[in-house]
Amino acid sequence: MSPWLCPEVLLVLAGVGLILTDALLPPGKRTVLPGIALVTSCVLLAGTIWQSGQPMPSSWGNLFVTDGLSSVFKPFFVLCLVGVTLISVRTPMGREETVRSEFLALPFFSTAGLCLLASAHDFLAIFVALELVAISLYLLVAFQRTQVKSLEAGMKLLVMGGLSTGFLVMGIAWLYAAAGTTEFTRILLEQAGRPASVALLLAVGLIVTGLAFKIAAVPFHAWAPDVYEGSPTSITAFLAVASKAAGFVLLVRIFGFGAFALDSVALVFRPILLTLGIATVTLGTLAALPQRNLKRLLAYSGIAHAGIMLLALGTLGEAGMGTVVGYLWAYLLASFPVLITIQEVERIYGSADVRHLDGLAQKDPGTALGLTLCFLSMAGLPPLLGFSAKLSVLSTLWNAGEIPGLVVGVIMAVVGLGFYLVPIRAMYWEREADSVPICRFPRFLVWILLVAGLLQLLLGLQPRPLIRLVERSLAPSVSAIIQDK
Repeated sequence: MSPWLCPEVLLVLAGVGLILTDALLPPGKRTVLPGIALVTSCVLLAGTIWQSGQPMPSSWGNLFVTDGLSSVFKPFFVLCLVGVTLISVRTPMGREETVRSEFLALPFFSTAGLCLLASAHDFLAIFVALELVAISLYLLVAFQRTQVKSLEAGMKLLVMGGLSTGFLVMGIAWLYAAAGTTEFTRILLEQAGRPASVALLLAVGLIVTGLAFKIAAVPFHAWAPDVYEGSPTSITAFLAVASKAAGFVLLVRIFGFGAFALDSVALVFRPILLTLGIATVTLGTLAALPQRNLKRLLAYSGIAHAGIMLLALGTLGEAGMGTVVGYLWAYLLASFPVLITIQEVERIYGSADVRHLDGLAQKDPGTALGLTLCFLSMAGLPPLLGFSAKLSVLSTLWNAGEIPGLVVGVIMAVVGLGFYLVPIRAMYWEREADSVPICRFPRFLVWILLVAGLLQLLLGLQPRPLIRLVERSLAPSVSAIIQDK
């Protein structure tokens, strides 16, 4: 493959192109820029799907690999970019309107980093790709610099992101000291059949700690609710779905197929990952119950979902890895339509409180129906896709003999239904508050929600397409590096 045709390169070029286009267009013509960004993201999605499974350029050395996991998640991340761009186009910028091109372009750079993470085959590549993602996100979270909440969110993410990077760099340094390399295959070959040294276990612990910040796992979760609430909604969506998925893709790669797929490491870290999962799903579920701000509710909901996926990952088997892949796709399909709706709620009412959904079923039944299906899917009710995803996690725990995790998962799934019913109750049973103006949502949102709800039903009843995605993600390496023809 030519290096210029890689999705990562095209994403960076697209981001630069948006900024240059804004600089070259006369002031009166810059209103076309959001449309250009949205069309570009859709074209890149089609190109990424078409190139899925193509080998990485030989000029990139052995830092990256093309395999099933990368071919499944590169389209995942670019699909997230399409959703983020759609929300960004409709984000009211206020005084920041003059720098909208940067607001539209920066997610392209972050997505390029995410695609590199999906193919990373060396811890040095992971570090560089993570920083490409993180630096763009620091800027985007604090982009609305006239709002105190946005600046506060940016500072919190910067501090916590720097801390997580510190853990990751220390882990990589210890790993190099213990194994003499940072390449996955060489670590795996050199450490196979040998008892894990203290230095290696310390390196694994530091790296897992750094990634735990990224997925907002307990006790590294405290930044998530405030950052989600203070960020522009499009960036909340990016953090909630794409960034969280990147953390789990890395964990799946290093524990399932990469450097730490070792029995000696699994013996120590299997109970640690399961304990993290139990703590994360419990805190996320219980903390979400009193929330009435939709962004904070989704933040704690995301923490709970991270806990569920950690439980599946903690089994450290092929079934657990595949379950995480399927769960991430189910989470994407259910949560992104809700986040697009939150953006429209903020446009209309100025905030995203549950009370703004009061009486929505009477005002806008299509939107209410689509939202209800998405919330119920996240809650894991049959016959929706979320039920199949959670059932697969519980089945994995049962087959692995992890009864404590199974029991906690079942209890929290039932308790979690409580906070997902709060917005549903507001839409169907709460009387509309006199202070809330009657307003219908745009038609495109209704169609997005109805299509998303229909997908939840169809994939819940017939999950075969998702199962094929999971099977593809578990396929062995297509090409570590294939020379360009």
